[in-house]
Amino acid sequence: MKVLVTGAGGFVGSHLMPELGDGAVAGSADVTDAGGLAAEIRSVAPDAVAHLAAASSVADSWRQGAEVWRVNTVGTVTLLDAVRAEAPAARTLVISTGEVYGGTPDGPVSEEHPFAPLSPYAASKAAAELAAGRAARAEGQDVVVVRPFQHVGPGQEERFAVGSWTRQIARLERAGGGTLEVGDLGVQRDLTDVRDVVRAYRLLLDRSVPAGTYNVASGEARPLADVVEILVGLAQCPVTVRQNPARVRAVDVRVLAGDASRLRDATGWRPEIPLEQTLADALEHARAVEGEERAAG
Repeated sequence: MKVLVTGAGGFVGSHLMPELGDGAVAGSADVTDAGGLAAEIRSVAPDAVAHLAAASSVADSWRQGAEVWRVNTVGTVTLLDAVRAEAPAARTLVISTGEVYGGTPDGPVSEEHPFAPLSPYAASKAAAELAAGRAARAEGQDVVVVRPFQHVGPGQEERFAVGSWTRQIARLERAGGGTLEVGDLGVQRDLTDVRDVVRAYRLLLDRSVPAGTYNVASGEARPLADVVEILVGLAQCPVTVRQNPARVRAVDVRVLAGDASRLRDATGWRPEIPLEQTLADALEHARAVEGEERAAG
């Protein structure tokens, strides 16, 4: 199966491309450029499209609201229109986020839980879902909406918490120790390894799986303090932890966890990689990148 992947060069795309194998085609068109996107889809003639391209930072979305809506919402509409025109039989995987639910203080939520987005990022993804649902109902497009909860692993950028913490620790190891700066460690997140997440995406691209909306989640919310404790325990130097007020969001979801029963029932998917292994692999990758950057100058 030939799969066109938008955002193939990003964190998730770098894991999805090898997961899909020889059938994966990295998209290069700007998803807000209707003509360029249509031409690319016409040229590739994909059996499916995995739409990863997004403005994906919750923190950045507070400062770049208009751009977030343009890329995440308008970009999704533009993509769906191009697929309908140039590859109408293709399955389109629209990647949303578990953030659309807002907080989930009463435990993991299913796909029927109402939207209550707090950040511009989450709101723009909720709007993109509305566009995807309309395309499925009114145009008959084969659309799967995926709501992944927070996913982490090797190669995550420093704009995100685990990416920042692993790179900080890699630098501290070279310095012989020091202070790890963090934000609010009291918030709780449902954390899944990115490699498990892209495996779910591959399974959902199979047209034998019913179209619809699917959570991708572990089902357990863990305090970010647990993540920092594991990473500090893996550090090869003394590390102290300090909260930096600049890293604390003024508005944040306190607890977020999802129920992935629908995905499990449809595909057999379950998360396989324990958080401890995920964090060890992420830290090892950060060490390698830090070493390469220092060697380069």
